[in-house]
Amino acid sequence: MIGPKNPAVQELRRLFSSPRSRREEKRFAIEGPELLSAALEADWDVEHVFVDPERVGAQGMDGALEAARHAGCEISELSPGVLERVADAATPQPCAAIVVARESNFKELSAARFLIVVDAVQDPGNLGAIVRVAEASGAAGVIVTGASADPFGPKALRGSAGSSFRVPLCLIASISDAMKQLAAAGIEAVVTSPREGEDFAQLSWPPRVALVVGNEANGLSPSVLASASHKVTIPMASTIESLNLSVATGILAMAYTRKLRTQAGHDGDLR
Repeated sequence: MIGPKNPAVQELRRLFSSPRSRREEKRFAIEGPELLSAALEADWDVEHVFVDPERVGAQGMDGALEAARHAGCEISELSPGVLERVADAATPQPCAAIVVARESNFKELSAARFLIVVDAVQDPGNLGAIVRVAEASGAAGVIVTGASADPFGPKALRGSAGSSFRVPLCLIASISDAMKQLAAAGIEAVVTSPREGEDFAQLSWPPRVALVVGNEANGLSPSVLASASHKVTIPMASTIESLNLSVATGILAMAYTRKLRTQAGHDGDLR
């Protein structure tokens, strides 16, 4: 068994807590058998698995550990109490792992029919939930721009419920750069606006769409709103000011994919 001062455990702690370390080392930490299984099933490079030996019988652990052994992962047992001190989740998990980050570039997504773009989304739980929405709605990928939360942070990964390993993630420094690349690829941006846009149920969605959503408190910048040819709004009761960002994104994403399937007879993924 290894303890809290072991270099590998210190690395695990650092990757859980430090976005800078995750960026520089191009690795991140996950916790729980569900995320471990999702990473392995999607053929991500899982370098090191850490197990709480007192909880090896927890739900999902048998399959996760079998998959890790089959993939040739290094597996270490931790001394009692170490994982609770190192990991991020409030509820202790029976395992954790270090995974090599995998980012897509825009060229890989440039032929997509449907993308979701997030700008300055600061709640990692929201960001993870939007990645889950992307998978559910058949989006080809998620583009993360500006001062957004780290999509490989522990809260974002938990929020995605494994979708982050199946949906390509592309990081672009600024929303203006992303909008230019979308336009050059012939993908039309549909930006969200709380009041100025067209009712999402009446909108004539373009055939190839990037649904663009912004910061939870401030939305998209005036320059992005001014430059967009398509603005969309979710009408709401006058007593409600706004919806949770991931909920709103889910409504809009499903509206687009439903309309496209209805119009073109699609019955599967729109990737």
